Amino acid sequence: MTAHILSKRLLYLLAAGIALSAAAAHGRGEEVKVTLVVILATDRNDHVDCELTDLASEVQKKYPKLTGFRLEEMTHKSLPVGTCEKFPLLDDQVATVLVRHAADSKNWVGLTVKAPRQGEIQYTTCCGKFLPIVTRYQTKDKDRLILGIKVQPCKK
Repeated sequence: MTAHILSKRLLYLLAAGIALSAAAAHGRGEEVKVTLVVILATDRNDHVDCELTDLASEVQKKYPKLTGFRLEEMTHKSLPVGTCEKFPLLDDQVATVLVRHAADSKNWVGLTVKAPRQGEIQYTTCCGKFLPIVTRYQTKDKDRLILGIKVQPCKK
């Protein structure tokens, strides 16, 4: 083989090694368990499902007219870092979740979420706790769609 071909192959191997190192450094190959909870909130009653009392009190700080909170559905999916997945909601709506990076040294996970009638939301969240996203979507009964998103596993 000529020196030119060898140096080209060496460059390709070097580039591949750098790409693999960068992917490993950013958690590629790791999986993150994403839990998505579908919640409906209303101003027509004051019933709050017992699992949602903390969330309800936090949401009511910004949306005091929302008085009733009902848990509709919970979905779990394990997603490899760098993967975007659709989560079916209600009324043929979907949310998409992209895992940008796995838990870092502080147990924060990077996500990008696209919810109905919302732009993309890019954020980092602490591991093991739900982040509520109050969407602009309303059902035909005028219930407001709220998503709760939690990520795991947590580092020790």
